[in-house]
Amino acid sequence: MRLLTHNLLQCNKKGVKNGYPLIIRPVQLEYKESPYDKDFVSAMVPKVEYDALLKALQWVREFPPFARGEGLPPGGLPELPPALPMEYAADEDFLRKLHTVLFDIYLVEGVLVCPESGREFPVNDRIPNMLLNDDEV
Repeated sequence: MRLLTHNLLQCNKKGVKNGYPLIIRPVQLEYKESPYDKDFVSAMVPKVEYDALLKALQWVREFPPFARGEGLPPGGLPELPPALPMEYAADEDFLRKLHTVLFDIYLVEGVLVCPESGREFPVNDRIPNMLLNDDEV
């Protein structure tokens, strides 16, 4: 599951008012470079909840192998600015970093945790299982 996908998911369990962003608890993360497309990345920016992306990147950085720099691109995980740049479409460096974060980092195995209820959603083989039990809908 890419971090772009994570940015779109939330907990829809009955009674949950604040089920976003889901906390990432990785067992296996993977970096796999993909072709960069400036126009596509720029078009995705309005769809991304930037503050949630920064939280996700923080959780990814805490993954022990990534924290040690293992399996990452040269220079490690990119640093994103604390706020979305106003002129992001013209900022090639920012767009390249954003591309890496959104499209090149995969949660392969682990869980996504609802920040309110603590409900865990498993991620297996890059696929998040967001199905709820009958008593949760």
